Amino acid sequence: MEQLDVLAKQVNRNPSVVIGAIMIVTAIMFTILVTAPEAGDPSQSGFIPENEVVDAMTDIGEKFSTEYSVVTLIKSDDVISSSTFVDILELQIAFTEDEDISNSLTDQQTKANSIISLPNSLASQFNVSSANLSELKSLYEGKSDQEIKSALQNAIEDPYAGAAIIPLLGEFDENSTTAKSTIITLKLDNSNREGENSVQALERVAKVENVMGTISMDYRENVFTGTSAYSLGQGAMDAEINSQFEEDIGSRLMPFVLGFILLVLYLTFRSRIDMLLTLVALFISIIWTFAFGVILDFEPSFFLTIIPILLIGLGVDYGIHLTMRYREGVVENGDIDKANKTAIISVGSALLFATITTMIGFFSNLSSEIVPIKEFGIQTGLGILSAFIIFVTFLPACRIVIDRYYESKGKNVLSQTNIDIIKAKKMGSESDAISDKFMSIGSILALKYPEKTLAFFVVLTLIAGYGGSQISSEFNAEDFLPQEVEVVKQFNYYQDNFGASAGEVSFIYISGENLATNQVFQAIDNTQEQLLIDDTYVSGDPNNIFSALNGMRNLASSESGYFYNATFAEMFNSKDTDNDGVPDTDADVKELLDWVFVGEGVNQPSMIKNFIYYDEETGEYTVSYIMLTTKSKNVFYVEVSDELNKDIKPLEDIETSSKIKVVATGQPPIFVVVMDTITATMIQSILYTIALSSLVLTAVFWFNDGQPLLGILTIIPVLLVLTWILGTMVVIGYTLNVMTTLIGALTIGLGVTYAIHISHRFIEELEEHHSLEKAVNNTVKNTGFSLFGAAMTTVLSFGVLSQSILVPMQQFGTITALTILFSFLSSVWVLPSILVLWARQAGLTEHSNEHENKIPEPKEKLENDDIEPKVKMATTDDESEEE
Repeated sequence: MEQLDVLAKQVNRNPSVVIGAIMIVTAIMFTILVTAPEAGDPSQSGFIPENEVVDAMTDIGEKFSTEYSVVTLIKSDDVISSSTFVDILELQIAFTEDEDISNSLTDQQTKANSIISLPNSLASQFNVSSANLSELKSLYEGKSDQEIKSALQNAIEDPYAGAAIIPLLGEFDENSTTAKSTIITLKLDNSNREGENSVQALERVAKVENVMGTISMDYRENVFTGTSAYSLGQGAMDAEINSQFEEDIGSRLMPFVLGFILLVLYLTFRSRIDMLLTLVALFISIIWTFAFGVILDFEPSFFLTIIPILLIGLGVDYGIHLTMRYREGVVENGDIDKANKTAIISVGSALLFATITTMIGFFSNLSSEIVPIKEFGIQTGLGILSAFIIFVTFLPACRIVIDRYYESKGKNVLSQTNIDIIKAKKMGSESDAISDKFMSIGSILALKYPEKTLAFFVVLTLIAGYGGSQISSEFNAEDFLPQEVEVVKQFNYYQDNFGASAGEVSFIYISGENLATNQVFQAIDNTQEQLLIDDTYVSGDPNNIFSALNGMRNLASSESGYFYNATFAEMFNSKDTDNDGVPDTDADVKELLDWVFVGEGVNQPSMIKNFIYYDEETGEYTVSYIMLTTKSKNVFYVEVSDELNKDIKPLEDIETSSKIKVVATGQPPIFVVVMDTITATMIQSILYTIALSSLVLTAVFWFNDGQPLLGILTIIPVLLVLTWILGTMVVIGYTLNVMTTLIGALTIGLGVTYAIHISHRFIEELEEHHSLEKAVNNTVKNTGFSLFGAAMTTVLSFGVLSQSILVPMQQFGTITALTILFSFLSSVWVLPSILVLWARQAGLTEHSNEHENKIPEPKEKLENDDIEPKVKMATTDDESEEE
């Protein structure tokens, strides 16, 4: 390519200028990186796409005051004691004194009313109010353990008080009146504030949870002596898990990755200088990549951990191919300038094609509605482009400067070991190296049994394809809770001991021009009855279902205590003549609601206002919802969502006649939307990547070599790998989740890189020698060897992630490592057979020159005056560039 020719000349003429330019850009990028504001913790809100399910949740948050409970687990030898009660109250006081937490409590007048805890609940037994936490703390400081236990026993004997207190006790022994744990529950207002949407409200609550986690940890480690406190809000847990994950990556996994890289690079290069240059180029690429993330203002996410490993795999691939091709040129021609130029032009063009197709693979994530996946694709794509630029400029420039220095000192450019390796491969001699024997399998299969080889892999692909069609898409939140982390252990303890009181809430959202009709309220009643039929995934307790209709019934029932209103009861009963619990006519429904919202009962405490929205401009009731307890157990999101969508049929049946819209929403349905979106993203990105990569490769091979079909043939092995990996996922029990869904585009993006190198080298060798045997052998042994080093580095790098504390990251590391391995195998075992059949069919092997590829023996080479001054045989290690 003309542009690469110009670049190669500039690198050879002005290597110092090229190095200086790269270093200046790197200094700018590094400055951007280190001066950027400190990034926050990864947020799950970015995974929530725009969707009617999400919009419904947003509308509920905007129009109604909704509650969100955050639990703090308290543990001690016996929590029913004066010292533990005092500790609990100290922690509550710390919570209420924090501005972020205090401003989020549901009761802004009396903060303590937003807190449920054992000391607060027992305050009435001592005839004091729980409203003043400091006074309550002083009370318990003056009480003995026995006095507190006696008060608890008295409370338990009362049916109403006991029903509220027993759920607050973990590992409770009624005989000795002791308990090992209790909980503090803070009720937060998570409804949308002015200018907020539901995602922003979620982030605000997550920040509050994080603050609670920080305060709890501080008191646990620095204030309390016999008491432990663990805040179990999602934000607090995410922050601690992320901290542990980063520590795990930095202190345990990354050293292994670096060790593997150094080992593979040494075995491949056998030169410390080449190892160092490759590592420096990698480091610069990573700096540029993360600086792009800062420039584009990308949010922090778990995907950031993957980017350096991806760049390491690709960067090592670039470095190995350029260095090994440079060495071939030095040995063949004895001219380092010519070798450097040839490497940049020849390998650089293959790297350029590989870079373009790999970028297409990652940029295909732009089609995703999941923001972290979209940003990951953009940042990785820019990182790959950065790596290409650095490796075809900075690396060759450094290489030529160093080798010119060696020449000026009369030292060897290459060690004897590396010269012998290159010669052996070029002469096609047999090697005892395992890698060479392994690679030779591909050339043997291609030259002797191409048809049988392809038939075997076609059958294998069909089997894998059938298995891959059975793959499921699941989201298990527990996979993101590594059992090694202390807060997760405490969360599991909480689930085991307080699970009955740890309900998950879902919603049935209803909207329309006028909901105050008998038909709508009758459908609400029928939906509630449907929800109670099957209690597998939905609570079968009618007390756990809340709606405007149930609010009316409570206001009219003398058994509802605080909410009962005699006037409303008389009105309700008079308008429910058939005693079905639903007002008889549209006018009756409207009159009852008006009494609560704009009539005499406007100041009457009721739950009705929390579940139906009155539009003051139109005077109509336009939004309502049913709130219920569901039981996904962080696993059965699809089952809960399916159950809700089945049970809302009575409301769906009147959508047209009543001009309403009904949507099941809440945590389980939203997670199902997320997984459906991720699956759709994978399919879209795969289709885009296949189409664009095929188009680019076809155009490139047509333009450069006049062989457009070669572009299509090059991508075939990559498509086989995609099928193999999906089948493998089913066999080993993996599903499509947030992490593994990236495999599709990643398989094509990375796999096509290997295939391009093979196809490009094959056509180059075929055009030069017109010998099919030489073309296959030279391609597989030389380019295949380089691919082997690059592939093993990437496989080992990602394989280390299989030891991560996060299950999705373990799966991603394992599947990506297998993907790279399969891509390598398909490139050296499958693609050569395809190329051989294509070359024979196209008649490209008519002229054969059996001696075209021979190079002189070592003795003959020494007699060559053109090469001897350039490449001298090493006599001692001190004279070798490896030193």
